[in-house]
Amino acid sequence: MKSTTNIENLNVTINIATNNSTTNESELANDSEKMELLVSTLRIIAEDPYFADKKLVIPDKCEKYGFSEGNFELPTMLQFFADMLEE
Repeated sequence: MKSTTNIENLNVTINIATNNSTTNESELANDSEKMELLVSTLRIIAEDPYFADKKLVIPDKCEKYGFSEGNFELPTMLQFFADMLEE
């Protein structure tokens, strides 16, 4: 039985103290902080028991994107992505 998982409504709030009230929202987190947030989020999702038995199916002809065809454990893939993105 195949199972497809959609992740919806994931909200992350970044609060950074600033003295400049005219700072744009996009300026609140620098690139390094954004990468740390992405890595942390991937690791949190990978550890969620809900995803423990989920699979990621990569179809044929995805080699052009750097992926091999196959069935993979979703938590393992998320941890892998987090490791590759970590600075």
